[in-house]
Amino acid sequence: MKNQNMMFTRSVPKKSKARLFRSVLALGMVALMMHISLPRAQAYDLSSLNGSYADSFSGFFPVNSGSPSISHYGPEYAAGLWTFDGAGGVTALAVFNFGDGVIFGDSWDLNLTGTYTVNANGTGTITFTGNHRRHFVIGAGGNELKYIGTDPTGGIVVGGSMVKQ
Repeated sequence: MKNQNMMFTRSVPKKSKARLFRSVLALGMVALMMHISLPRAQAYDLSSLNGSYADSFSGFFPVNSGSPSISHYGPEYAAGLWTFDGAGGVTALAVFNFGDGVIFGDSWDLNLTGTYTVNANGTGTITFTGNHRRHFVIGAGGNELKYIGTDPTGGIVVGGSMVKQ
């Protein structure tokens, strides 16, 4: 039996051994490249926001009319629980503090509803009652939002972030 094994080994042409070695080496290189390849950029859509997000923001709201100056604005703070449906609809429970002792929604009974859009690059807009908007960017693979509040008619200036629960 020992001689038969030796004969088999000797009967394999050297050219085939070299070809086999190159094939194994090439497969190894492909496997290595797949293992260390850079991650692909994530494409975002409406479903990228799905579930509940804890929100916190601060900023300023206009307290009286006149020429814009810091003396015409008061502080605004809010906390909320935003729920995105993954299809463009959003609801929120919120509490607002306008810095003068007036708190709205202090029993978590202030409900907001709206819609949102998401662009492929992770930017988007939330629009809710009264022409209030938030322009945002998605971070941490959909687990975080950074935003600014944009209110073209009311003059509110806010910024904040949301974190997925």
